[in-house]
Amino acid sequence: MTLDQLTDRVWQRLLPRALLVGAAPDWPLPVRYVDAAPYEAVVLGLLPPGLLLAMPTDQVCRALLEGLPVLLWDGQPYRRAARGILLKRELEAAQARLLRLGAIAFGPGVRHTQQEARRLRALTGEDEPCFWAK
Repeated sequence: MTLDQLTDRVWQRLLPRALLVGAAPDWPLPVRYVDAAPYEAVVLGLLPPGLLLAMPTDQVCRALLEGLPVLLWDGQPYRRAARGILLKRELEAAQARLLRLGAIAFGPGVRHTQQEARRLRALTGEDEPCFWAK
């Protein structure tokens, strides 16, 4: 094992653990993805339309009740769909419902309130985490 590989492993272990639901987004998050408890946050990445309509899942509800950050990727694939306007509206409503319940949107072009920014800083331990500083 090289020194660079060892350094990468150490940094990975120091990052907060986040449960990944869906596929990982194409946006750098300073977290280590896990698929089981314990975790400090939940990341809702690229979600299939059926899963987005079924939100919030039990894991998401538990995280919100415990006060853990739930991060919702804003660039969901359904936004690029040219057809299915009624389904697209339902998917937008499901995403809006998650945000009303306490999820925090992240991705390019997303603006955050001061309260959301404080929660994200607490999660990452950085002054300007990469997912809202860009």
